[in-house]
Amino acid sequence: MKDLKVSVEKHKDGTYWGTISEVPGVVTSFGNTLAQLKENLQEAYADYYELAVDLEEDYVSSLPENPTFNYKLDLQSVFSLLPEIKISNIAEKAKINSSLLRQYKTGKIQASEEQANKVLKAIHQLGEELLSVSF
Repeated sequence: MKDLKVSVEKHKDGTYWGTISEVPGVVTSFGNTLAQLKENLQEAYADYYELAVDLEEDYVSSLPENPTFNYKLDLQSVFSLLPEIKISNIAEKAKINSSLLRQYKTGKIQASEEQANKVLKAIHQLGEELLSVSF
C-alpha cells in the first residue's frame, strides 16, 4: 500500500482544504472540520481512481487503489490567521522546539498531523485561558 501526501490548509472562512498533487492531475477536497476533509478526500480519491480505471488511463497502474493518506498541515496558514500569537509561548505549551515551530510558521517545512495537532491543542488551550479572564 502506497502513502499519498495530502497538503492541508485552513482558510480564513475556517474550512480545511486538502490536495494530493503527486498523482496525474490533482485530487482536492474540503471540509468544515479536519475529520470531514479526510472523509471527503478519501471519497474524492476513490472517485478519481474509479474514473481512471473506467477510462483505461495509462497511468492507472501507477496509482494505489487503497492508499494510506499522510496529512501534512500547513501551519503557515493558521498563523497567518492569528498574527497575535507568540511562537515561543505556543511552542512551550505544545512542548515542541520553538525553532521548529518557526519553520512551520514560515512554511519552510510542513508539520506532520501529530505535530500540527500539538500546536492546535496549544492554541486552543491559550484560547481557553483567555476566555477565563474576567474583569
